[in-house]
Amino acid sequence: MAAKLLSAYQNADKWEGENNLSDGVAVEFNPSSGNVFLVADDFSVAMFNGSDKLEMLVSCSNCGAEGFISEDGDLAAIAEHGQCKPCVEKEATA
Repeated sequence: MAAKLLSAYQNADKWEGENNLSDGVAVEFNPSSGNVFLVADDFSVAMFNGSDKLEMLVSCSNCGAEGFISEDGDLAAIAEHGQCKPCVEKEATA
């Protein structure tokens, strides 16, 4: 899996969205989830999504929801607001 991740990391065609990994990219393994992923010095993370493409993992700064923008439309708001769509909407009505 590490070899597959590193090979995809170097191939722009294997990315869904932009590669926002900074310096110091390393392969990591989470024994609790079994996930293998890339992590950079700034703790940004890229993993294979459901389409078998590398994608940046995003998380809501408010509620902690995490996932891929390509798979969860509510997470697309994170790019603009730093929070998922439900949190942005909740804040707007408060």
